[in-house]
Amino acid sequence: MSVNKKDEILSILRNLELDRTAVTLMQEDIARIAEDQKREGLPALQREALEKERLELLSCMVATENHIRRVERLLALLAPEEREVLVKTLICPYPEAVFDLASDFKCETTRIYRLRARAISKLVRLRFGAGE
Repeated sequence: MSVNKKDEILSILRNLELDRTAVTLMQEDIARIAEDQKREGLPALQREALEKERLELLSCMVATENHIRRVERLLALLAPEEREVLVKTLICPYPEAVFDLASDFKCETTRIYRLRARAISKLVRLRFGAGE
C-alpha cells in the first residue's frame, strides 16, 4: 500500500467532521448574504458583489457536500466494527477511544489497532483500486 494513498485516506477521515462543520457555516453565510441582498437602497455594485460571493459559496458548499457523500459511501462499505473504530479513533476521536472500543468489543487494544489498519487498507483499495 502506498504511504501517500494511506496518508490521503487518513487526512480525509480526520477532516470529515471539519468538512461537515464547513458546510454548516457556508449555509449560514449564504443565508446572511440573502438577507443582506434584501436590504433597501443597496447599490447595484454591492448587490452584484454579494451575488458573486453567494454563488462562490454555494459552489464550494455543493463540492464539499459531494465529497462528504463519497466518503460516507466508502465508509458504508466497511464492516460495522471497522466503521465504528474509524469513527471513534479518527473521525471523532477522543483520548480513551481505543480502551472504550476494546471494552465494547471485549478484546485487547491490539485488536482495535488491527481493525483500524484493516479498515484503512480497505478504504485505500476502495478509493484507489484493488491493485494498490
